[in-house]
Amino acid sequence: PTRGPAPPGEERQSLSATVALPEFGVSMIDSSPEEIFFFQVRGMVLAYEDSPIQSTAEASILHVQLDNCLDNAQFPIVLAPEAVPPSQKKPFLQLSVHQSKTIEGVPVDIYQYASFLMQKMKFSIEERIMLRMMAYAEEFAKEEGGLLRIDESLLGDGAELVRLPAEQLYPLPESSTRKMFFSFLQLHPIAMDISLELSSELRSHYASEGGALFNPLKLLRNAAGTAIDIDEAPLRLNALTIEDAYGNTSTLLVPIIKHYSSQVIREAYKVLGSLEILGNPVQLVGNLGEGVVDFFYEPAKGLVSSPQDFGRGLARGTTSLLKHTLSGVFGAASKVTGKIAEGIAVLGMDDEFQQRARMEARKPPKHIGEGLLEGGKCVAYGVYRGLTGIVTDPYHGYRLQGWKGLLKGVGTGVLGIGLKPAAGAVAATSKILLGIGNTATCCDEEFENGRARFPRYIHLDRVIRPYNARDATMAASLKLYPIQDLGVSKEEKKGETYVRMYETVRGEFLVLSNLRLLLIPAKFGNASLKSEREFQTERKHAKPHFVLLWEDLRGFEPLANTIVIQMDGKRKPKQFKLGTEHETAKCVVTLRKMLSEHGKKRRGKIAGAVSNVVKKTFG
Repeated sequence: PTRGPAPPGEERQSLSATVALPEFGVSMIDSSPEEIFFFQVRGMVLAYEDSPIQSTAEASILHVQLDNCLDNAQFPIVLAPEAVPPSQKKPFLQLSVHQSKTIEGVPVDIYQYASFLMQKMKFSIEERIMLRMMAYAEEFAKEEGGLLRIDESLLGDGAELVRLPAEQLYPLPESSTRKMFFSFLQLHPIAMDISLELSSELRSHYASEGGALFNPLKLLRNAAGTAIDIDEAPLRLNALTIEDAYGNTSTLLVPIIKHYSSQVIREAYKVLGSLEILGNPVQLVGNLGEGVVDFFYEPAKGLVSSPQDFGRGLARGTTSLLKHTLSGVFGAASKVTGKIAEGIAVLGMDDEFQQRARMEARKPPKHIGEGLLEGGKCVAYGVYRGLTGIVTDPYHGYRLQGWKGLLKGVGTGVLGIGLKPAAGAVAATSKILLGIGNTATCCDEEFENGRARFPRYIHLDRVIRPYNARDATMAASLKLYPIQDLGVSKEEKKGETYVRMYETVRGEFLVLSNLRLLLIPAKFGNASLKSEREFQTERKHAKPHFVLLWEDLRGFEPLANTIVIQMDGKRKPKQFKLGTEHETAKCVVTLRKMLSEHGKKRRGKIAGAVSNVVKKTFG
């Protein structure tokens, strides 16, 4: 029995409360320290109403997103709702519960209505971030173990250490005797696209273990590992509606768990059908099916209205069939050739070449013209890396591992002569095929999610400070312009770190790293450029005014609020202008200090290299 209106002479008060959180985020940082994840929630609204007869609780979240903050992430966004036009944006998560009040002494909670709704989302993860997550979990396990360890020698005489089971220290609450009754429970359909990508360059790094210069079996296994990548496997779980359900928590959960377990099992085949090496046949069939449905549905829909609408519907249906057929067939072919190209790149044992190939594969051409252009770049880059690798691979190998690295570099350089151009040619085929497929949809408006913000920049002193959008943007700008100088090793390039920046009177930014300094245009200081695609687009139209390695610099001279950069050799000096003379003087001190430190490190490396050569040559 539910509680009725208040008796005469008795008042019952009502309560209404609403809490709105426009935005909040949680940053996940390991002990390095390095930011691994950034979790953001936007548009959270919690509402609660309580009356003498019933209580209502509602919650809605507009947007939820989990970002992968590692450098060169294949999937910058791990979890996010499907990107839709702003006009069609709906709350990502909605929860509503209506409970009727019961009279005292009745051990039953009565819920008239309960509903859960979640919009379609995308889950994309790569092997590298999974390994970092496992390492992060191990850190927690070690810290927890350290807290539980007690040195018994520190106990006093006669003292005894008593260990109690956890259930005695923290007894679990007894199961409640209250039951629940749901008049109407509705769980809406769940839709998710799942993508998985393995990092072949991560595993090929260990292919040389075992004493030999390289292990061919591991190398072939790593090349075959690229075939396991999954591209947007569709997971669709049907809705569940339960009426007049009665029981305790465990009783009510049984049909829900059974429903979703059977749904997941039925959808498992789609994961296998979404392998990229197979061309993602699930996606292909879905595209063709959608085109065929439109081909029959649009004319039939128009026929009901008028002959003119029938003609327009026939045109729309035919166009849809052609678009979906082209994009589906050529898209599937491009996926197969793309995976073959990645497998060939793995055999070349060049991590940098593999990484670039995988990053470029994530930038689909919009039409056939762009596909031909990008394909030509793939061929040119493959030939360039194949020819230069004959010299650069032994050089970098010797700097890293001595004579063993030199021999390994010779082997990878010789392999790369044929493998890298071949990988570039196959990648070019993939780009062209995808360009043909995307030509049919090149005029359609596309929407995509971008990172909530750039990854956190952590200073060289490893102290974690509040997030600074300007520093994060400047640190990201370094990755847009990779160092092209062959004298800088791969390890040094990977270890480049942002130090600080200065803003000039013209709004430009002087960015300092441990390897170089850049003068970049003002628009790169705009922290509102959130997505990497926007950043890449801006890069095409605005290159740095200059990029200078520290080893090419001779000194800095202040002239009022202008700083003149003196170059080695006969190169023309560079200059830039700051706001005040005081700021200029402080900048010159910082630049001279960094130049001096770089010179000391360089001399130390040269002395160490000479010493190693002498030791290895004369025993």
